[in-house]
Amino acid sequence: MEIDYPTRQIREGLVDFLVPDIPRRPGPGSRSMLPFYNPAMAVARDVSVLLAERTAPRGAAVLDGLAAAGALGLRIAVEASNDLDLTLNDRNPRAVALIQENARRNPAPRITITHEDFSAHVATHHYDLVEVDPFGSPVPFLDAALRSAHRGSFLAVAATDTAVLCGAKPEACERRYLARVRTTDAYAEVAARVLMGYIARMAGRFDKAVEPIMVFGAEHFLRACVRISEGAARGDRCLSNLGWIRVDSSTGVHSLATESAADAIGPLWLGPLVSTDVLGRLEAKPYMGTATARLLDDLRGEAGFPPFYFENNATAGRLGVDPPRMTEVLARIGATGHRAVPTHFRRNAFKTDAPWDVVRQVYGAP
Repeated sequence: MEIDYPTRQIREGLVDFLVPDIPRRPGPGSRSMLPFYNPAMAVARDVSVLLAERTAPRGAAVLDGLAAAGALGLRIAVEASNDLDLTLNDRNPRAVALIQENARRNPAPRITITHEDFSAHVATHHYDLVEVDPFGSPVPFLDAALRSAHRGSFLAVAATDTAVLCGAKPEACERRYLARVRTTDAYAEVAARVLMGYIARMAGRFDKAVEPIMVFGAEHFLRACVRISEGAARGDRCLSNLGWIRVDSSTGVHSLATESAADAIGPLWLGPLVSTDVLGRLEAKPYMGTATARLLDDLRGEAGFPPFYFENNATAGRLGVDPPRMTEVLARIGATGHRAVPTHFRRNAFKTDAPWDVVRQVYGAP
């Protein structure tokens, strides 16, 4: 099929490629019959390149299952140094034509382009790393991806339906992710933990377990990369990380709850969101820019902290004081013998191991 729509050339990472030349508004984007390209997810693609390079064995088979313009798969093929065998798949013939042209412009030795339905493709092909990067929710693709996954393989999932996961559309979240949510100060982390919890529950149905390698959120998307293991016992241990929480509206503090509580949020993942072993081996490449380096630094800083965070302005508002500078908040908490760090989930917010009484004291509340 010919490329029958206007295109423009862009550069991302080390790849020059064509994308549909259509107006874009800030935000998660609008559905179109043309291949989708979201420039706001460049940081996520940076991280995918780094994870593919550090987690997949040399010569591993990697699938970009919903390749669209081919940005993610081509970047992994060109930029990862471990000689990966890349397959770029899309069922949209317009996308396939664009991928073929972009692959011609960015030759790599081991690229295959396929034109199939994602679920049908992974039912007959098995990969060491599968990237599921859809427009909107990954839910329609997870069953097939998890059924196809094998012990030691990796699954990377993106979600751009953040309004659903963050609590702005609770009915849609209960219908789509089988979880109850409501808006909280830490809505971005709640969303990430709902997504991770859903992946864990869906894997458990196939007697499989998932271990988070890196779960994070930025801009208008969430990303979860997990390692697959198999066996009912491993699945049970994995599911033991699920739980329910509630939020005290007077303090913004999240605490454990039971499913029967009227204001409970869940089920969501309450275990670690990153593998510190893998994260410690990731370093942004010079051409990736500061945003990716800052994200990795923030994730390293947050590792080991309790779930959820305080938003500075909201916390000050609850206490009836003017918001202090974030640097002051972090220093004051540190002076009490507790730890506090900024969080990547939201600027002007922090994670801490300090109890609420200490946080209140730090803000100088009456």
